[in-house]
Amino acid sequence: MVEFTKLSKHTGVEVHGVDLRDELPSSTIAELRRLFVENCVILFRSQTLTQEQLVRATGFFGEVANYDRPLDLQTEQQKRQLPQVMLITNIREDGKPIGALPDGEMWFHHDMIHNERPHKATMLYSIEIPTWGGNTVFSNLYAAYNEMPADLRSKLEGRMALNAFNYGARFKGDPEAMKTRKQAIHPAIRVHEETGRKAVYVDRLMTQQLIGLPDDESEAVLERVFDFIEREEFCYEHAWRKGDVLLWDNRSSIHARRDFPADQIRLMWRTTLVGAPVKVAEPA
Repeated sequence: MVEFTKLSKHTGVEVHGVDLRDELPSSTIAELRRLFVENCVILFRSQTLTQEQLVRATGFFGEVANYDRPLDLQTEQQKRQLPQVMLITNIREDGKPIGALPDGEMWFHHDMIHNERPHKATMLYSIEIPTWGGNTVFSNLYAAYNEMPADLRSKLEGRMALNAFNYGARFKGDPEAMKTRKQAIHPAIRVHEETGRKAVYVDRLMTQQLIGLPDDESEAVLERVFDFIEREEFCYEHAWRKGDVLLWDNRSSIHARRDFPADQIRLMWRTTLVGAPVKVAEPA
């Protein structure tokens, strides 16, 4: 039996007594997977992992993806990591960040929604953290879908959305983002292929437009949706400790990063899981 506690009403569980370096029995892995898909976020505290151990632990939950940022956009430090591991850090060498997404606040988003086949989950392991700030906030989009006003939900049901991302962007129009841009069209409401539940599938950072609506109407609807799905009642805010490992489901949650001091180091390793094609939700 896996022991756990809820992190908030809707979002997240903390698992107790599991060392991700261990060879876990299949029954434990199955229970961890169940907790993960039902709660969107799963937390393991006080872990001590090598990159190889992090990749292995990620694999408990599915197929581990390779880091797919173009080679010409990777730093020399990034090229020395395992192919499945992304550096998330503000450490700089010769004035340039050695990793990805180095600084400050980042708007709510789904990881990889701008890909034709988005990654289903992300694992993040904290190695060094600032004395304050840098919290990650998660919102449960099952709950947001269920509680969304009917008139607003009807604007999303059966509709597709254009999602796009410039590498390194923390908000739309971020001048520090790299020019390379990827985009994909996905349903605004999706079905989670493991739970069969519906979830909102748009976000403030990456969703550009609702297909088939005039630009001004699309913008107005999306602003209403973003404000609703980011409401505190759906969220869990995680204050990082060294050694934390968090896994979140990109099919049923969004996340954002709080600001943190630029003169303090934040260093994390990120891995992701290969996803399936997005399943369109039939209108209610």
